Amino acid sequence: MASYHRVLEVFDRSIDQKSVECDYDIHPWDILINGERWAGKIRLVGFVDSFFLICYSGASRFEHGLVIYKDDDIIRNTLQDAKIKPEDIGLEVVNLKRVTEKNEPPAYFQFTSAKGGLDYEVTTLGHPIGLTTEYAASSLRKYHIKLRKGRDAVMKKRIRRGVTQHDLWDLMHDALRLGVITHAELIGTVIGKAVGGSTLEDVSGKYLEALNARGSKNLALSGERT
Repeated sequence: MASYHRVLEVFDRSIDQKSVECDYDIHPWDILINGERWAGKIRLVGFVDSFFLICYSGASRFEHGLVIYKDDDIIRNTLQDAKIKPEDIGLEVVNLKRVTEKNEPPAYFQFTSAKGGLDYEVTTLGHPIGLTTEYAASSLRKYHIKLRKGRDAVMKKRIRRGVTQHDLWDLMHDALRLGVITHAELIGTVIGKAVGGSTLEDVSGKYLEALNARGSKNLALSGERT
């Protein structure tokens, strides 16, 4: 079996990319995946829009793994392309009130972190991975992942960034870090909207317009379609 680094390359991903949020070994007793515990070594590799859970042996021999999607646009598009209804695989709309009242697109990604608790919990869409870019629609599943937060403050922060969605300010930081837009462009956009008395949603909208206009080859999985 190939190295798990080769499997990541199939998705145009690498642990050396700027978009890596975390890259840690996870003890089998520190994670539950749909209530099950994996045996062997487990690697968590988190990116801005998704994260990978990889079971490996030796130095890096790939055994099996999952890609877990964090970005709701990717989740919606993947389900649509696969002709799968979210409710058919148990995914729930988490922003139902805003969908009804403000006509927002439905969101399915859920993240919880109880104050003082030991675990992060994620519920979202994912599928098994391997050395292929094509996956059957039937491989798409709802995954509930319960993950220990980490041994120290730095590890907790990195794991959290790796497994949860990024808010507006995180995305602004990501854009600069990944080179999507320049610092001057970002500051100009924010100041221009703030001076005009715009709301945070307006700033977010303008920022995302700039982000989408520029594009980023690192932010979408090559193997995300089924």
